[in-house]
Amino acid sequence: MEEMNYKTKMLGLVTLYNPKLPNAVDNIMQYLPHLDLLIIWDNSPLEANLKQKILEALPEGADKIIWHGDGNNYCIAPAINYTWHYAQENGFDLILLMDQDSQWENFPLYRKRIDELMAENKLYVYKPYIFGEDTFSFTQPVVFRRRFINSGTVIPVGILDSIGGADEIFALDALDTDMSLRILKEGYQIACLTDCHLTHIIGKPKRLRYLRLYTNDYGRFRTYTMTKSHIICYRKNKKLMTFEEKKKLFKEIIMWKFIRIILAEEDKAGRMRMFLKGIKDGITYKINS
Repeated sequence: MEEMNYKTKMLGLVTLYNPKLPNAVDNIMQYLPHLDLLIIWDNSPLEANLKQKILEALPEGADKIIWHGDGNNYCIAPAINYTWHYAQENGFDLILLMDQDSQWENFPLYRKRIDELMAENKLYVYKPYIFGEDTFSFTQPVVFRRRFINSGTVIPVGILDSIGGADEIFALDALDTDMSLRILKEGYQIACLTDCHLTHIIGKPKRLRYLRLYTNDYGRFRTYTMTKSHIICYRKNKKLMTFEEKKKLFKEIIMWKFIRIILAEEDKAGRMRMFLKGIKDGITYKINS
């Protein structure tokens, strides 16, 4: 394991859900050597002996890993809060959030750039330029954005302190949108380091044969939770959202999801019922003020 000379102390979090080996191990090894410690949060209820398989497959660095998992799928928000509290108690400065399928092009550069910016007292939330997610043009090494996705994002512990961690209403869907908006509300900025690159794979999109229409083809339960969570997120944060953000949410979560179920997805009747139930439950959910 190569020696690190960073001024900041970084704790990583990667969530696993029935990952494919050795892909997951290869992805972890892209950033593990440059972390002080990594928490692996195992959400894999169907995968037997995953801990043993992962640790045995690592070429090095098993001593830098804390494993957390008991066969239940707690999604992402509880994992972030667990990691946040661990970081508070053990003197970490930064938390890296990772998805099991995300692949880094140049994590060492990302780590170095963040360390340099922190040394200049530039307290931002940091994100890489993400292929498959980001499409904006840029001419500068740092571009400020209004939103991050969880994977690849580095959050200073002090910023998580200021927003009170992740809101576990959003165990998975809309979590990153909610956190982004609350971080902006507290006066912090989200800095995209455009020369640092990550490829993020979102589900397994399929394309309708005769139309340029893609869908992740999520099942009934995920259709329900996704719809419900995004509507709750809108209701909770609508004063913080721009008109364009509100319009995009309506188009993607309501209009296009309806069209995708009708034209491109399987189990149309079942998913439509859960889609409508998600709308209803999202509208009627009691939000604590």
